[in-house]
Parts: sequence; structure tokens; C-alpha cells
Amino acid sequence: MSYGMKTNVGISFQNSYGTALTNSIYWVPFLSEGFAVSKEPIVSEGMTGVFDEGATYEGINAVEGTLEVEAHPIVLGAMLKALMGSPSTVTSGAYYTHTFKPRTADFDDYSAQIPVTISKALGDAGSAHRFYDMNASKMSLSVANGELLEASMDFMGGKYLQIVAPAASYPAGKSFTWDVASVSLAGAANADISDFNMELDESLENKYTLNAAKTPSRTKRSGRRTLAVGGTLIFDNQTEYQQFLSQSERNLTVHMVGQTNVQSGYNELLTITVPLFRYVEFKPVAGGAEKLEVGFSGKGIYSTTSATILQITLANTQAAY
Repeated sequence: MSYGMKTNVGISFQNSYGTALTNSIYWVPFLSEGFAVSKEPIVSEGMTGVFDEGATYEGINAVEGTLEVEAHPIVLGAMLKALMGSPSTVTSGAYYTHTFKPRTADFDDYSAQIPVTISKALGDAGSAHRFYDMNASKMSLSVANGELLEASMDFMGGKYLQIVAPAASYPAGKSFTWDVASVSLAGAANADISDFNMELDESLENKYTLNAAKTPSRTKRSGRRTLAVGGTLIFDNQTEYQQFLSQSERNLTVHMVGQTNVQSGYNELLTITVPLFRYVEFKPVAGGAEKLEVGFSGKGIYSTTSATILQITLANTQAAY
């Protein structure tokens, strides 16, 4: 009998497109996952003298799935690498600071991102599942008052094998909580934001060619990268509303300190920096008698000064990704 709570999901990074990786797996304590093979049918439209539809053939095969997790400091680094590539890392004793920025070039001619292998074991007596040549296409981070930081990542690919279930081993430590978060705008602390979310979308799609296979021959970009930012702000004054009216572009930084003390004076940390943030929607309206709150949305703008649209710094005990 299979239970969701007995399912194991892990991510490993391939050395090349086309070859699954069977070791160096980052096992992910997940909330939900959606990895499964889809097979699109092809139905013949030829007239055969009957009312019934024609013969059915197997069409394109694909794997798409969303992985939702509570953002554990070690696992989060693996997810960021899948989306942004390998970080630059600074070492101080047992404390490692990893800085991630979105890619400036594709991994190769076949894969926009580092191709990854997803291992999934359902906890039953049957075969486990291995999805490979997968690309991370979209990632969101969100945190609200009274909750844990959560991350969601969309993957697409890919190819599929049935395998013997590998042994799973999960990292120690705790996830980031809402009460260790602080937000600043243009370098000034803002204590009025009650929830925050961001989504980086790489705009990827699977490409199929006449290569004697039903699976994608590559996963590449179909549009421009976008960064969406949103949240809720307690409306005490019109300071941020004036920034919306003027359509200003300012630095937005979210900083979170983890619960694990790595070494004296150094805890795990996460810093999200949007060099240029611009409001897209900000409507201070009264929906009832209660305290006014404004749901806002905005976007990240590419900064020529910082040469990026986003920077995420993650410090933990992981020596390398």
C-alpha cells in the first residue's frame, strides 16, 4: 500500500543532456509533487465508413511536474541551482555563503538549464521512477505572517525510466520561519508588509524534432525571463502609494535568518535582492470596517548596474552545489 508520506523525491544534477545521474541526490522533504509521464494520443481522422473515431496512436511523451516544499536551507540551494546554475561560494570555516544569479547563457544546445534527474519512490513494493533531462522552468518563494517560507518549482522534460528505489537520506536542520524575516525598500526598513511572494519564470518549452523519439529533443527558451513580486501591505500612510504613482524603481531586499547556528555568530541566512523593483498595481480601497490593507503586485527590472534582475544569497553548512 502506498502513502504520500512514504514517498521520497530527490534531485540530482546531470553532467550532460541525455544521461541520467544516479547518485549525488538531494532528497527533498516536500509538501506535494506532480511528476508523471503524459502521453498525448494521436487519433486518425480518416473516413472509414463508421461513426466511431479512428485508430489511436501514441503521440508525444512529456514529463511536467511541480514540486512544493518548505524552504529548508540545504534543499533550497539545490532548487536555486536548478533554476539559476551553480553559485559563487565564499567559505569561512564551516560556513558557506552561496550567491545565485539568473543564467546569462544556456547550459548547452539542448538544455537551457542544467539538466536534472528526478528520482521518485512511492514507498510500495513496485518500481521507483526516474525522470531525466528535466529543466527547472519557474520558481516561486512565499512567506506570510505565522507561516514557514515555502518554495515551489516547475520542472519540464523529459525522459522516463523505472528503477529500483534508491535509499533516501534527508538533511538535518529546520526551515525558515516568518518571524525571522525583514524587508527593506531603497535601503529603508519597512515593517508594514504582512506577506511576500516572488516568481521567477524562465519561459521554457519542450521542443520535439524528427529524431526517432517521442520525447523532447531539447528544452529551450520561448520568451523573455520575468520576475513577478507581490504581497500585502498594512496601509498606515501613503508613502508606498506615492511610489506607485511615480512609478519609481528601487532596491527591494528580503532578509531571513535561520534557526541553526553554524558557528559562533553565524546562522543560516537567506537574502533576496531585487536591484530594481517597480509597482504594477497598488489599490488602497476600503472593503469593510477593518484596518486597511493593500494587496500589491510589481516586477523586477533588469539592472545594468548590478547586471542582474535578481540575486539570492544563501548561507548554510553545504560546502558546494
